[in-house]
This record gives sequence, structure tokens and C-alpha cells, in this order.
Amino acid sequence: MASANRILIVEDEDVLAENLKAFLGRHAPDVRIAADGEKAIEMIETFAPDVVVLDYRLPQINGIRAYGEMVRRRARQVGCVLITGYPLETVAAAAKERGIDHLLCKPFSFSELQQLVERSAEEKTGSE
Repeated sequence: MASANRILIVEDEDVLAENLKAFLGRHAPDVRIAADGEKAIEMIETFAPDVVVLDYRLPQINGIRAYGEMVRRRARQVGCVLITGYPLETVAAAAKERGIDHLLCKPFSFSELQQLVERSAEEKTGSE
């Protein structure tokens, strides 16, 4: 069973980002935060996460576009859980088209998120 040892959280709400980091950090040794999509794209150059936990609504660039750029720069798929308060079919379809298999609607439980992070890490490892 693969586990997510390196997780990148991309969330512009500081309190939520820190809470996610504290929770996921109990299961993963290296959890980092980017406050927006552009910072996440910069970070992907030096940090190779197993999974990205990515908010859909971010300043400047939405999460789906940011993920697409991260994958392009890493030249490989990265596990991803997209979190959103906007459970629209168009968001789900765009996420699927970009290769994001896991969509989690706010509010969600941290245990639910942890399960998807682990599943995403397993799927990524299995496809390499």
C-alpha cells in the first residue's frame, strides 16, 4: 500500500490550510502549503509531492489550471484531490478532463480527505 509522504496543500484560506497541514502532517512527513496556484506552480519545480490537495477557487488562477501547469512542468501526473465549495458539474468535468480523479466538496471530514489522499497516492504509484 503506497502512502503519501510528500503533500502539497494549495489553499488560500490560511486557517483551513494550517488545519489541513496539521492533520495530514500526522500521516505524512513532509507537508507544505502554497497560498495560491502561482506559488504552487513555482514550488513544483523544487518539491515533488506525491499528492496535491488543491482548492478550486484560488486568486489569479483556478486550481484546475494550476494543476495542469504543475503536471506540465513535472512532465508526469501527480496525485490530486480537488476541494471545492462549488460542486458544479462543469467543475467536475473540467477536473476529470485534466486528470484529476478525486473531487471533494466542502464541508468535508478530514478522515474523508485522508482516505482520498491515500487512494490518490496508490493510484499514482500504480500507474508509474
